[in-house]
Amino acid sequence: MKIYNWRPFLDRWSADWIDSPGAEGREDAAEEIVRDRWLGFAPAGAERIAALEERLDAELPPSYRSFLAVTDGWRPAGTAVELLGTVDGVHWHKGAELQELYESALDEESSDDEVVRAGMRGRALQLSVASDATDLLLDPGDVNADGEWAAYLHRAWSGELPVRYESFLDLMQALFRDFHRSNAGPEFVNATTRELDASVEEARVACLAGEDIDEQLDVFEDAAEHGRPRAGGFRDELTALLNGRPGDTGGRLLPYEPVGPFRTAVDTAREQARWGDTDAAWRTLATAVGTWEAYGNEHVAPVGLLADPILGPVITPERGRYLLETPRGGGRGGRHEGGAWDAAGLVSREIGLTWLADHVEQPGDYRFVLVRDVSPEEVAARVGEGPLLPPSDEGDIRRRSFGPDGRPVVRVGSAGEGWSFAYGTVLEPFGSGQLNDPGERASRGTEAVTIWVERGDTSAGRPGVFYFSCAEDGERGYGFTVRGDEIEEWGDVPEALDPEELFPGAEVPEDSVESEESEESYEDEGPAPVALDVDDEYEALDAVTGIFGVALPQLALRRGRLHTVATGPWIAAR
Repeated sequence: MKIYNWRPFLDRWSADWIDSPGAEGREDAAEEIVRDRWLGFAPAGAERIAALEERLDAELPPSYRSFLAVTDGWRPAGTAVELLGTVDGVHWHKGAELQELYESALDEESSDDEVVRAGMRGRALQLSVASDATDLLLDPGDVNADGEWAAYLHRAWSGELPVRYESFLDLMQALFRDFHRSNAGPEFVNATTRELDASVEEARVACLAGEDIDEQLDVFEDAAEHGRPRAGGFRDELTALLNGRPGDTGGRLLPYEPVGPFRTAVDTAREQARWGDTDAAWRTLATAVGTWEAYGNEHVAPVGLLADPILGPVITPERGRYLLETPRGGGRGGRHEGGAWDAAGLVSREIGLTWLADHVEQPGDYRFVLVRDVSPEEVAARVGEGPLLPPSDEGDIRRRSFGPDGRPVVRVGSAGEGWSFAYGTVLEPFGSGQLNDPGERASRGTEAVTIWVERGDTSAGRPGVFYFSCAEDGERGYGFTVRGDEIEEWGDVPEALDPEELFPGAEVPEDSVESEESEESYEDEGPAPVALDVDDEYEALDAVTGIFGVALPQLALRRGRLHTVATGPWIAAR
């Protein structure tokens, strides 16, 4: 049987309670507790332990059995528990009424853990002898490889489910942390609080130096569980950056106003990100993070970036870890000097347009215009009807697909070297009227590409659509429409964009006659309702990428916030 060294742990618990006048119940402590500096009792002895096992008709789990060999019970165990684990006091729970009540709350959606906890009620060993509606339970039906019974802490007054621990030892350690957490305050000072506070400070300094972030996170987590000040805040900052989202940061994130040189980098990066150039924004931040300075001793990282509505989406979990692993504070040099911020996973390396064919990640139909050699602001002016609107994310667009006056909304930004875009979702069916291609008016003095994709739904009788058009200087140039299994083509389409090659399941009708009407007007009695093939969609987008060298910013469109502008209808009413 595994022997547990209980005495040092229980001695520490006793000393922390006795040395802290502000601890709950300390003033009313019995004289012998203070004199002996011991919250326990005399050992139970082998004979009494054997008698208990005979009474229970069960062999006790190792950690509880060895505990009794050191002390016959414990007081005060933690919040709301005054006495636990005495040989004479423990008994089978047999809480039939509670068992019935708990099982009645189960349904088909209940997890396996919930079912186990419900069954545990009818067979558990009750350890709490004196408590305030708090049960400490050992479950003989849940035994691990070491022979340990699962342990449960259930505060009936909390309305929460019982919390499971692997063993009685784990339960006691949790109660020790609970004792510290519930008594934490300026007057609660003892050997453990001094050690924990020192470890937190060491971890804070190590964190600023970028040293073993996971190890520092463990230190902060343990200290926070003991209720130590600052530890929880440091833990939350690291967790937020490692998860790539703000999390619970106590409202300290807004507004984010960094000081020193890092402020300049943040301003620059925000300007880059709001036009969709998230990789450039990341490079700006990654290069400058070594100059970040903390607000006093209460922060360890630029976690405020996550709450910034523009920069927050730029910080992925991989990038958050990079920031944490870079030495910072007071103008330190970065460990990752030499462009390590460009490592795999840190730069999104936009992959042209083909990511749009990922139906899982990018649900719904889409349409966009790409314009060469003009700024995003100018694209907004050319395709929009009204002022540039504040940045919105994808969720905002889905909730509000139309502008304040009912017009459709597009997001605008940069689309690779020398290109800008206006991107939106499809709000009206492609064949419901005459197409007003915004790329034609956007191409004044330059070149513009328009793409419209509807995946279609065979069961609903809606054919898939892939529309491509290239316009120059305000005039329609060349392009094609694949609708269902038919192709319509106009102008001198480059060989690399041959729709019959890109969409092998479709073909140009033999009796097709190109006319202005056939190019721009589509009747409901069109081709058979064949849905768009995802592989064909991918190949077509890849071909457009290769011809024009464009790349829609995946991170910006999926997670970021971009300026929007209302447009006129892309389909004119019949």
